[in-house]
Amino acid sequence: MPAETSPAAAPAAYQARNSDRYSNAGATPDPWVECAKLTYGADRSFAWTVREQVIATPPEGYGRVEEKLLKALATPGRTDAGLAFLCQMLALVASAKSVPVLAPLLRADATADAARYALERVAGPEADAAFRAALGSLTGNTKAGLIGSLAVRGDTASQSALAALKDAASEPPVVREAAARAVEKLNSAKS
Repeated sequence: MPAETSPAAAPAAYQARNSDRYSNAGATPDPWVECAKLTYGADRSFAWTVREQVIATPPEGYGRVEEKLLKALATPGRTDAGLAFLCQMLALVASAKSVPVLAPLLRADATADAARYALERVAGPEADAAFRAALGSLTGNTKAGLIGSLAVRGDTASQSALAALKDAASEPPVVREAAARAVEKLNSAKS
């Protein structure tokens, strides 16, 4: 039986072949960027990697992770699935720093739900202000969803606007009903 040799004692030809095995692999894609390009039903291994890193991050590391997620949101070619995933991850770590990036996403039907999911969990008046500012930009179910977010956050500053929507004949029933529920919830929170 041959004696075991350490890699340092291995012949030079063997060491060269072993290192060549890895040198042709090319650059490994950045999982944070790849998450922005997710498609529904496709490989989610990059998303799994990022998700595990976000979950394992202690609170003192949230700022660093938030930066990576915000940078990934700005990736060219970002998909709807990528946006939804990144907003789900931001919901775990986002701070007021995320509001300027997420606020414009509230104003479009295609992106409002994902942005709402992340912003609902951001503490502070900045997120409330973003929700109130987007209220006039939306219609139908998307507007009703945003009204629900205002109620969930307990934003009493939106109460007068919601009361006006509740009684606005120009709004569809889904919006008026959401506004009525939100006003009721906000009133009950006061008492």
